[in-house]
Amino acid sequence: MNLKTKKIYLMKNFGKTLFLILGFGLTLISNAQDSAMNSFKTPGYFVYSKAKKTKAATLLENKSFIYKYKGEKVLVVFTDTDHTEYFDDKKYFIKSKISWTSNYECSMTLQESNLPNFPFKKGAKLTMKITKVKRGYIYYDSTLAGKTWSGRMKEI
Repeated sequence: MNLKTKKIYLMKNFGKTLFLILGFGLTLISNAQDSAMNSFKTPGYFVYSKAKKTKAATLLENKSFIYKYKGEKVLVVFTDTDHTEYFDDKKYFIKSKISWTSNYECSMTLQESNLPNFPFKKGAKLTMKITKVKRGYIYYDSTLAGKTWSGRMKEI
């Protein structure tokens, strides 16, 4: 190969090499962004994840909690799809289906209740947003029928 042919060969392959270097660099940047987003902490100590289950769901799923209502303890049991609250030593209950709408927010749809004077009917929706996890407590804001309140529950 003479000098002129070598220059032409190098010029033709320079574009391909530059394209490969740029493509590789963009791939590294994209992977770095994914890694950064997967370790990004949102308010309330929840980690963004591309996983099927949300961080909050794994905090609650298949666990039991206690909160106080009018001075009495209420037992709350979460499964992967259900939420049940027991009152008066399991004499009364409220059962709901639960679905996660974001990493730390869910919607509960009332299925049945035998709690006396309970004003809501099957199909009523409550939204719950977990705001903080601290010292064994899960803090949340709930909204039902246009009313919002804050609460906390402790895992048992």
